[in-house]
Amino acid sequence: MPSVWADNEEVTFTDDIPVDPSNVYELLMGALSEQGRAVVKFVVDGEDALVAGAFPQSYEKIEAFSLSHNELTFRLVIEAQNHMSDTGMQLQAYAQNILIISWSEVFKRMEEFIQKIQPLADLIDNLGPYASTYSPPWKSSFEKIAKDQSESLGEILSAFEKGSPAALSDELQERFLPIFDRSKKLFETDIIPFLKEKVDSEKAV
Repeated sequence: MPSVWADNEEVTFTDDIPVDPSNVYELLMGALSEQGRAVVKFVVDGEDALVAGAFPQSYEKIEAFSLSHNELTFRLVIEAQNHMSDTGMQLQAYAQNILIISWSEVFKRMEEFIQKIQPLADLIDNLGPYASTYSPPWKSSFEKIAKDQSESLGEILSAFEKGSPAALSDELQERFLPIFDRSKKLFETDIIPFLKEKVDSEKAV
């Protein structure tokens, strides 16, 4: 008889237990979402289907593990912040070098530049749904930064397309870097302490 466990507790289904692991996953995701949690591991007969990227067609035992939306978001933010520890200095150097080196070299380094800013763009994209759902006190400040960053990235792309090193340097120096600094400060002074307090209070229960 197949069995399903969630956070080390056996799950009881009101109807017949689903035979398809993907159906089990959907049901657990729905139920846990209502509790402010998300599935982070979904082990089917010893293999994590989320890591494998595919669900088998049958199972004997499923073990699902979840994190609260607060803890999941907190971990995401801390990981991204650690990854971006030197990004500000690297972007500053990049912006200064734009006017010194040839445009062909700048263009060749476009991929390198995108890799530098991608973690921040991804973090803001991933944090958006949390801010919309839970309306934390920093929501309006965060949404302003998200909007400003999106517009600045559009101008950066436009500068690349036009082949304008002056426009690219100006956008980075005058707009994107200040946005980056504002976002860093918001995370350090508001977002991270807020999420840490939420996670600590959950663990204290």
